[in-house]
Order: sequence, then C-alpha cells, then structure tokens
Amino acid sequence: MASIPHGSSCITSEMENSMIQNVLLTNNDWFLNDLYDFLYKLNITKISANYSRYVVDVNRNISKKHMEEDYTKSLIYHKTTFGKHIYENSLPNKVIESRIKVFYEPYHTCLLNEINNILKERNKVYLLDLHSFYVQSTADIVLGTCGGSTCSQEFLNIVYKVFVDEGFTVKVDEKGLKGGYIVSHYSSIENIEAIQIEIRYTTYIEDRYFGEEEIHHRDDILFNRTKERLERVFKNIVKMVDN
Repeated sequence: MASIPHGSSCITSEMENSMIQNVLLTNNDWFLNDLYDFLYKLNITKISANYSRYVVDVNRNISKKHMEEDYTKSLIYHKTTFGKHIYENSLPNKVIESRIKVFYEPYHTCLLNEINNILKERNKVYLLDLHSFYVQSTADIVLGTCGGSTCSQEFLNIVYKVFVDEGFTVKVDEKGLKGGYIVSHYSSIENIEAIQIEIRYTTYIEDRYFGEEEIHHRDDILFNRTKERLERVFKNIVKMVDN
C-alpha cells in the first residue's frame, strides 16, 4: 500500500485568515496524486492527505504539536521551509487541537485501518510512503529507511533494483531524506515493512532550478514519461513481493 502525506496544497479558511499576507507555502509534494494515479490499477491501496502539510504535518509525531522550530521538527509549521514566518503570533492551543482532531487523527486512523484490512488477508504489509524533494540530493530517487530500521534488506534491494532497472539514479538514506514518522512508526508494527520514496522535482516536474516558489506548472512531456516509468517500477515491485 502507499501513503501520500504531503500531496495536497489546500489550506483551510482558518489558516488563510491567520497567515501573514503573501507568504509562499513552498515545497509541497507537487502533483504527486496525479503522478501516482496508476496505483489503483495495480491494486495498491493509497491513502492521501486532503490538506497541506502547512495545516498539519501528518508525517510528524504528535508529541511535537507545540514545537515552533524548524519545519522538519514541528507538527504544525510556524515557518515555511525557507524559514519565513507564517503567522504574526503563536497559534492558540484550541486551533492546534482542532487541526489535530480534524486532519491528523483521521489520516492515521484511515492508514491504520487499511493496514489492518490487508493484514487480515496477507501475512505482511509493504508500505511505500511517497514524497518529492529538490535540494537534498541530485539523485532521481532517494529511498529512506531510517538507517535500515524500517524494512528488511531484501525488500530494500527489490525496490532499489526496480528503480535502477528503469534508468533512475537511486540513493539510500541521504541526509534529510532518511524517512519520517510514518515509515518509522508503522514499521514498528509486526509484519509491516516501510520505505519512504522521494522523487526529485527535476525528474518529473521540470528540468530546471527551483527556488522559493509555489509550483503551478509542469513539463507535461517529462511528467507523463516519468509516470509511465514509475508505473513499470511499481508493477515490478508488486510482482516481486508477490513471488
């Protein structure tokens, strides 16, 4: 199964009314739901967040709900990924708790329910957590395993090989892309193996420099070619784990 925690750029009216004007909400995982829209054809269940990581980041531990530090550490960002302040003041506790209740908890309830449904039919769940990035690596694909702790070497080898066979350059556990809360937490459950899969913006959006920006356009030729390659990759992952 697959999860896409950062694939939406939607924000709530509550957040929009609270923000400093003209703040750029950078570094979402742009267009990922379109990129992976073939998953259903491969019978891969997909859970995707309906709202932006800037509303609440479902790939963070809930214990970090009052942290106002770097976005990599906070459940609810008070700064953009470029370090710009999003709000004039700290958010009221009732706003934080509301976002957790309305967006964070349902995502994880849904994810866990789907995992349990699969475990009723199979003896193992392979969870692929799908993201995109730009600056942390020059590789096309970075696989995150939290230092080898979220999956077996056998499963990692399978995923690594199918990407390489399709012509992608692949790295494992690059700094900043080693895997977040989702792969770390769910792989701690018995019979679940998890890998974070990061794809570089230049590999599927457009082959150019990306700065502090919100992305609304893409190179459709590159995008569709990459989608076709990814469909072959995921088809081969399914085939190999089923064997």
